[in-house]
Amino acid sequence: MASTYTYQSEVYFDELDGLGLLHHTRYLLHLERAQQKFFEKLLGVPDFDVDRDEDIYVVVHSLDARFREVLSKPGKIAIDYTIQRIRNSGVTMAFQIRSPESGRVYCDGTRTVCKLSGETHRPAAWTDAFRQAMEAY
Repeated sequence: MASTYTYQSEVYFDELDGLGLLHHTRYLLHLERAQQKFFEKLLGVPDFDVDRDEDIYVVVHSLDARFREVLSKPGKIAIDYTIQRIRNSGVTMAFQIRSPESGRVYCDGTRTVCKLSGETHRPAAWTDAFRQAMEAY
């Protein structure tokens, strides 16, 4: 589990706040987009379909974010995810949001998601195939 998944996202002008900075809540939106694409890659599917792929039915359990530098211009950002720990129904991933050109880090931290059963909304184990894909990454 040492590989890093990188997703390129686009920051738009309308995401900047009154000070001309990317508002802290917008970083979380870009993290969500990156996680969706990462899980699609692990599942080998082209889209996010919870009815087809039960391992996509997750909620955020915890989030630790450190804001390092301000992001004040629209454009590309890179979101890196690295799996740190896999549990029966959860996974903790380290993340870094950075400039793809300069490598300047805007935000980093960890994010833990928990898989739920679509029927009971209680924690549920990953499918064997998805857990193996995470362990192999």
